[in-house]
Amino acid sequence: MAYDNLVPFSFNKNGIYYFERRVPQDLLKHYAARKISFSLRTRSSTIAVSRATKAAQQLDEYWYHLRILDAALPGKHLLRMAHHGQAPLTTVHKLTQAMRVK
Repeated sequence: MAYDNLVPFSFNKNGIYYFERRVPQDLLKHYAARKISFSLRTRSSTIAVSRATKAAQQLDEYWYHLRILDAALPGKHLLRMAHHGQAPLTTVHKLTQAMRVK
């Protein structure tokens, strides 16, 4: 296994590029493993750069949303209720629904 500095978040094993990224400490409770690792299914460094960059961007976006969900919302008690006695409609709630649609 050789790490390739030209391809971000990757290593090369038997000529095949693999994506590998450590799960941030604050998000470990959402994962069963400390690292995310999978084959990029290519021997080409150019294609590997593209696929690894896309995977890293997707993870960063998802991790951002996980952090928002975990954050305490100041003034939460002042939010209007969605329907009778239900949870308040917050931006976080709307983001969660939007993430499910994708």
